[in-house]
Amino acid sequence: MAPLRVLELYSGIGGMHCGLTESGASAEVVAAVDVNTIANEVYKHNFPNTPLWPKSIEGISLRELDSLAFDMILMSPPCQPFTRIGLQGDVSDPRAKSFLYVLEILPRCGVCSFIVLLSRLFLD
Repeated sequence: MAPLRVLELYSGIGGMHCGLTESGASAEVVAAVDVNTIANEVYKHNFPNTPLWPKSIEGISLRELDSLAFDMILMSPPCQPFTRIGLQGDVSDPRAKSFLYVLEILPRCGVCSFIVLLSRLFLD
């Protein structure tokens, strides 16, 4: 069986990539996307063979996504707009813009059959 083709959005320094590697899953990160130039330098150091797109999420076209033929997406989008503690700006918070774009464009990708969103919950 061929390895899963993985797209890593909001890649930062590569935490999700590292977790995927450590899991032992048969997978290849086909592209990593992040706008943060400092984080991108660290990512390149950690994963020099992974194509890195230093751009905003909103700058990714549907054609670019389709060209990757990915099977899975790993992402850690900004959580501040949606946290239970804090200003709780939700979708009106400007930091939510890129994630809303992801939610808008993913259903139009030819390779997405289902989407799973995970939230970490802390119980007192």
